Amino acid sequence: MRLGMPQGKSSWDKIDICVVLASFLCLVASICVITPRLTLSWQLQFNRQIIIIGFLLSLMNLSLRRIAPTLFLISELRWGGSSLQNYDAILRNSISLSETGYFWRITVLSFILLPLGLSVAYKRFTGGTSSAVIGTKFPGRYGLAVPPLGDFTAMNNSVYFAIDANVPFMAASSSDSIPPPFESLPIAYGYNTLLLDNGSAALLDMPLPEYILSIQQNLKGADFWNISATVNATVARYNTSTEAYRNDDSFWQETIDSSWSGGLAGLSSFELFNGNALGLLPGIPNDHDGAYCLTGTYNSTLVWVGFFNNLSSPDVVALRSAALMFNIRREICAGKWQINRTAIVLLEDSCTGIETNQGPLSTYVLVPFPLDALPVLVHALTSYSADRSQSAWHLSVFVTAIATSYWARLAFMVPGQLQEGSLKYPPTHEYITSTTTTLDATWLLYFLLAFQPVLTLLMFLSTTLLYSSPIGKGFGLVAVLSGIDSNCLNLLSGAGFSGELKSPVKLNISVVNDTNDSEGNQRVSPTGRIEYTIDRPSRRNT
Repeated sequence: MRLGMPQGKSSWDKIDICVVLASFLCLVASICVITPRLTLSWQLQFNRQIIIIGFLLSLMNLSLRRIAPTLFLISELRWGGSSLQNYDAILRNSISLSETGYFWRITVLSFILLPLGLSVAYKRFTGGTSSAVIGTKFPGRYGLAVPPLGDFTAMNNSVYFAIDANVPFMAASSSDSIPPPFESLPIAYGYNTLLLDNGSAALLDMPLPEYILSIQQNLKGADFWNISATVNATVARYNTSTEAYRNDDSFWQETIDSSWSGGLAGLSSFELFNGNALGLLPGIPNDHDGAYCLTGTYNSTLVWVGFFNNLSSPDVVALRSAALMFNIRREICAGKWQINRTAIVLLEDSCTGIETNQGPLSTYVLVPFPLDALPVLVHALTSYSADRSQSAWHLSVFVTAIATSYWARLAFMVPGQLQEGSLKYPPTHEYITSTTTTLDATWLLYFLLAFQPVLTLLMFLSTTLLYSSPIGKGFGLVAVLSGIDSNCLNLLSGAGFSGELKSPVKLNISVVNDTNDSEGNQRVSPTGRIEYTIDRPSRRNT
């Protein structure tokens, strides 16, 4: 009884077609996993991405290993020496078999190392990011506040607030070798400072500390959120009508008297230790037009600190000739912040000029306290009284410092008054984008992922073009034994256990039309059969 199952060879192997399709489906899936524009990459994040990509690469390699051996066997038959040892090395995927040609050792080794190399290479594509627009589950609130300071509350005062908020702008404007970025205004500094133009600056309300902390507690590694919202802001603008008030005695007297009666001691001045002094005269606040102030540096013989309420005082006279006037109001602005695990940074902003509730600026109690504000202003403005008096940064530095002083005083004085209203409020037009670390989806990573499927397809097409070769998927030990000419087996005598031969042996593969029936009689077969014979090659095959 014969157990062999005769089979014809089709030009298209259905299983191979399915394998190629499966490989490309894995490629499509891997592209979806790494492409930043698709939210899947954001949902998976880096750790889950590398797990899934590793799995998909393994499936692609299985597909390649299904297709490659057949093409290798056909190539050895058509263009190689048809060496029995080479066939054995291809089928066993081994490079250590004796008498295997160097070409096939290198080829087999390359295909062994390929999945190992790919598994290492794709993990090198770190540093990518992926973003998604999300809704927040946190009860977000915005208001007149500063970023969280942790448990250290000793520095929760207007002096620290003013310094901390103004440091990024001071650093940016510290040298005249770097011109002001007037062409790219408005531009943000720190966590809430915005230079609107050369004579206007805003300090924005921002997410309240508890809101920021609730976000930071849910961030991992280098993850961050971008939050956009419409908020209120403390805005200072240079009054271009300053010259109209400079010689108005009644205006100056009313301003000084009001400040004196308001407990701010009229004109407050601080020595700059270079023959000049810095003066600060807060104007009359009101609840419909905000506040104003007069400030400037002037020549003075003042020692340390002085307070003046007499128009004839030399310091008042000197300030009048040098003073800059600024209006401070609460306005509506739109801000965009970036929050990571440790910090919050203002990225961009714009202000509409539309005024909102001016209540926080309506009393002298909330106007900068001179003994708090002046030392901070001195550090920011001293260099502009002499060495940098003609600096292009001059007006921008003054308006930013004044806006910061008023904001810092408000932030220090109103925390206990943060009821729902203009100082504490839910978000308006809030838009949140979450960004997480992922694989860096460069073109090289896409090439790496596509390498195996494309190679699988090319090998499948090549195998299909060479389908007339008498080697199919069933080529192996059973196929050779079923078709071997028994008269030539003595050549292999002695290798029954070791499987090793002393020299290369050629495996001849041919199609013959005669076959034996069940009674051993020879007859002609219309389809033919595969016959294998072995002999010594005329020369060594490599």
